[in-house]
Amino acid sequence: MVGGGPAGAWCAYLLARAGVQVTLVHWSGYAPGGIELVSGRARRQIEQHCPDFFQSAAPGVEIQETISLWSTPEPVVLSAMFNPWGPGIAVERTLFDHALRDLARTGGVDVRADAKVVGIEREDDAGWKLSLRLEDDKISSLRVEFVVLATGRAAISFFDRSAAPESSTIALMTSLPVRHDGPQQALYIEKAGRGWWYALPAQNGCCFAGFCLERDELKKRRGSLKEFYIEQLRGTKLLAPLLPRTIHIGDSHISGRMAGARPFGRTAGDGWIAVGDAAYAPDPLSGMGIELALESAGLGAGVVLEAMTSNRKAVNSNAAFAEYDAAMRAHVQEHDKAAALHYGRQESRSAGPSGD
Repeated sequence: MVGGGPAGAWCAYLLARAGVQVTLVHWSGYAPGGIELVSGRARRQIEQHCPDFFQSAAPGVEIQETISLWSTPEPVVLSAMFNPWGPGIAVERTLFDHALRDLARTGGVDVRADAKVVGIEREDDAGWKLSLRLEDDKISSLRVEFVVLATGRAAISFFDRSAAPESSTIALMTSLPVRHDGPQQALYIEKAGRGWWYALPAQNGCCFAGFCLERDELKKRRGSLKEFYIEQLRGTKLLAPLLPRTIHIGDSHISGRMAGARPFGRTAGDGWIAVGDAAYAPDPLSGMGIELALESAGLGAGVVLEAMTSNRKAVNSNAAFAEYDAAMRAHVQEHDKAAALHYGRQESRSAGPSGD
């Protein structure tokens, strides 16, 4: 398992519970940070295996409603009571990832932290040789039968990863103090003149706010990044009233991350599959990042188990992997339709990993 984010840790956990010997290689340099939304459906998937996960391992703030102002004269409020999966939860991403890796470790996964994969070579039918750079810069080798890519948006060149061009959308994110008299358990989504905003509550009485816009628009700004961020924030109708009259970011760091949807050319091949954002990185507007990560991890674990139990030789070439690839393409198409509706487009931007 290359990558220790939600998809990698969850897939490793499911495989180990089924009796597969799994090594998870994780490099901490990929840690995204910030606050992440775990949907009600994704939350239930985890709690089916670990009921107290969000009480003890990764506590967060329940999202009871979504308040959106997107091409509507007044805000639209959606209550979590009408969600059959129940409320989602906003969690600190670093804590969430760490807790899932700990869960994988307790399930029998060999977790190798701070090891970066710098080379992957095919060794005939015997499997793969992975070259790892360790924390002390020493190079170590690891031989495995099958590789699962869970590298997030970081497309690596060891496989045929003919990805679509990276999206030009970028998200600027930071933590902000909020007024104590405002709603404390809501996700806010707001369309702005140059892009769109979202805000998630944090446990410390602050909120984590992201501003998504085109990189070309960001290049046009005058002044510092903080000045630009605050200026745009002051012009919002939903977020600005939640904040103190004087918006002061202080020493808080504004981070930037690619925010647009990104399909990859293939999600499975000879002796490997990709899960999570390594297969398809959804747009954050959908809130489907963690949910898709866990669902693809479950599908991926299932096809690997099917191949390994049906025929040892079939682990490197099996019809189940083609079915997995088709299932991921179907997810991309459904997501693309939903994104088109959100953005007011008439048709989707991409047809999916196959490029059709």
